[in-house]
Amino acid sequence: MSQSSSVPPFFDESIYAYWKVRMRAFLESMDERVWIIVQDGWAPSSTTVAGVVTHTDISLWSKTNLDEYNWNSKGLHAPFMAVSAEEFRRVSMCETAKKVWDILETTHEGTKIVQKSKLQILTSRFEELRMNDDERFDEFYAMLNGIVNSSFNLGERIPEAKIMRMVLRSLPERFRPKVTAIEESKDLDSVKVEELVGSLQPYELTLAQPKK
Repeated sequence: MSQSSSVPPFFDESIYAYWKVRMRAFLESMDERVWIIVQDGWAPSSTTVAGVVTHTDISLWSKTNLDEYNWNSKGLHAPFMAVSAEEFRRVSMCETAKKVWDILETTHEGTKIVQKSKLQILTSRFEELRMNDDERFDEFYAMLNGIVNSSFNLGERIPEAKIMRMVLRSLPERFRPKVTAIEESKDLDSVKVEELVGSLQPYELTLAQPKK
C-alpha cells in the first residue's frame, strides 16, 4: 500500500476533537496498520532472562519486527509534524506513536474517568433534548448533531436507529401528522438519519412558522 503524500492536519491547540478525527483519517490513509500501532502500541523486539529485559539487536529483527518498527515510526512522525511548538514539548521525548496519542488525548480530553463523566453528561443531554414549540427544526437538529459528534469524539457512537427514534419523539405537536406517517410507512431500523432530516425539513416549510 502506498503512503499518502499529503501533509498531516495541523493542530493549533484549538478544537482537539476536530483535529483528532482528521488525524486518525490521515494515519489510516498512510496504512491501516499505522493506526493499529497507534491504538495498540509498539515495543522493540526483546528477550527476557531471569526477569531482565534485553533489547534484540536490530540486525537480528525479523521482517515482522521491522514492519512494526516502520509503522510506529510513521505514526510518530505524523503528529510530530502536525503540532505546534508548545504541543511538541509535551511529546518530544516519546518513542512510540501510542504514547504521543495518549498524552495529547489526556491533555485535551482528560483522563478516562473525565471522559466517562463527559459521556454521562452527553447521554443525559441526548435523552432530555426536546424541540420547543417556537424552535426551528434546523436549530434543534444542530444541537442534537453536536451531542452526537461529541459522543463520537469521546469514543461512543450513538446508533442511527436510536437517533431516529429520539428525533421522532422529541418533535412538537405540529409535526405529529408527519411523525405518524413516517412510523407507519418506514422501517426505522433501516432508515438513515439524513433521510429523516431530508423529509422533515421540507415538511416544516409547509407549516406556519413558529413565533418566538
